[in-house]
Amino acid sequence: MKESQDEVIVNKNCVDQLIDVGLTPGEAKVYLAMIHIGPSRVGKIVEMSGVSQSKIYNVLDRLILKGLASYNLQDNIKYFQSLEPSRLHEYIQRKEDEVRRQKEALTQIISDLSKNVNAAKRSTSEIFMGERSLRSAYMTLLSDSKRGDILRYFYPYPNAHENASPFYSRFYKYQKSKGLVERGIVNSDFKNSQHFKEIPKDVKLRHVNFPLPGTIDIFADKLLIIDWKTITGILITSSEIAGIFVDYFDSIWKIAQR
Repeated sequence: MKESQDEVIVNKNCVDQLIDVGLTPGEAKVYLAMIHIGPSRVGKIVEMSGVSQSKIYNVLDRLILKGLASYNLQDNIKYFQSLEPSRLHEYIQRKEDEVRRQKEALTQIISDLSKNVNAAKRSTSEIFMGERSLRSAYMTLLSDSKRGDILRYFYPYPNAHENASPFYSRFYKYQKSKGLVERGIVNSDFKNSQHFKEIPKDVKLRHVNFPLPGTIDIFADKLLIIDWKTITGILITSSEIAGIFVDYFDSIWKIAQR
């Protein structure tokens, strides 16, 4: 009995450690289950991990996208398996590289656009940190909205994002109550993801096969840029900067695929 309890504690510690490096609880449980049982069918993974049948494919897809799992076909049946634990280093490195590129791009964007700001025009910038603070930033962004106004945004991630996706799902009702027209540009990988199917039908998305500048929302004379790893946003109020990004967005919108 004691051995069984110790095993549970070890497993819980492993789950917590994997959550600390960026996996969701479901991803951590499924990853550990696959390490334990090796290549197997979905039913066995459900049994060992405790993740429900309705969620297991979505979790497996996310692990594959993160480079932590794979599958092969045997008699037209998928057998899933975890990749070697050393791949966790590669997963963390990709996350760090992505954030570094976004920060570098953000620094360059702000530097370039600031040169074009007319000093005679009112312009401000504010920093928001934490989910509650970001909610305030979005409410400020949309404070002067009217029904039928267009909210434009770039979403650069290939699938559901552990911080961004839950936030946008909760905030959707507020945007819906405003009667806004939502237009988003995503990359092609997101178009093919399971998470894409969960997006409300009235959110209009188009996709491109080249890198996007980051998570950026443009509305009226405001621009909201977010780093979702640190949950930090910069809200810029400037008619000139927002206008430049509206033109940039609309030019991509015209050539992006539906």
